[in-house]
Amino acid sequence: MNENEHRLNEGLLKLPENRECADCQSKAPRWASTNLGIFLCMQCSGIHRSLGVHISKVRSTTLDTWLPKQVVFMQRMGNEKSNEY
Repeated sequence: MNENEHRLNEGLLKLPENRECADCQSKAPRWASTNLGIFLCMQCSGIHRSLGVHISKVRSTTLDTWLPKQVVFMQRMGNEKSNEY
C-alpha cells in the first residue's frame, strides 16, 4: 500500500461509523472486506475469510496492497451504510 492509500485508510478508520468492527462492534478494526465495504476486527476477518473470496475479499488496512478502486469503494460504503442493508 502506498503512503497515500495508507493515509486514506487511516482517515476512514477515524470516522465514527468505522471505529468499530461492522459485525461485532469491537474497537479499532484493522481489516476490511473490500467488496462489502466494511471494516472488521481480526476475529471477524477470519470468519469472512472462511466464507471464501466469492463472498468476502478480506485485506489488511495496513499490510496489504490496495487497488485505487478498493479505496474509493471503502470511501463510498463504510460500516454504517453497509449495515443498513
